[in-house]
Amino acid sequence: MNQLDRWQQQVSHWHKARKHDQVDALAQLINNPPSELWGPELTIEQSQGLGYWLDGCSRIYQHYQQQGNVSGAYSYLCLAQARLESVVCRAEVDQNIRCCCCRKLEQIMVLIVEFCKKQHGDRWKVELQNQIETHIKFLTHYPFNEAPIPALKPSRPLKNSV
Repeated sequence: MNQLDRWQQQVSHWHKARKHDQVDALAQLINNPPSELWGPELTIEQSQGLGYWLDGCSRIYQHYQQQGNVSGAYSYLCLAQARLESVVCRAEVDQNIRCCCCRKLEQIMVLIVEFCKKQHGDRWKVELQNQIETHIKFLTHYPFNEAPIPALKPSRPLKNSV
């Protein structure tokens, strides 16, 4: 069992324990994922792990938002944004992973824009404008219009079936 498998088991255990109000354990997992999660090869485990990680960010974001912790909620949106941008920027990462992260990044950006619009004060207007301008610049440097056909590879050799 590799680090990614162990990490996924821990995230799954958190879900099964149904302690959704206890985000500290989940935050520990989300803040310290295994490096295999970010590529460079596309595997079934990597793809699933990325989904788990994004779901974890979303759950922590929602938890903080429900608690009225604006800073905490926004920080997990920005964490997801930064990690996804980082993957998209890495040329050695499988093209399918990069395209998937770019699509997920678009979803995160929608959440960021909506979040900033709901906040009060000039600080959030400026933040919204900065996020939009920065994202446009990012898309100019890393345009992904079409994703290649995914070719998932198992991270472990398959057993020969006869």
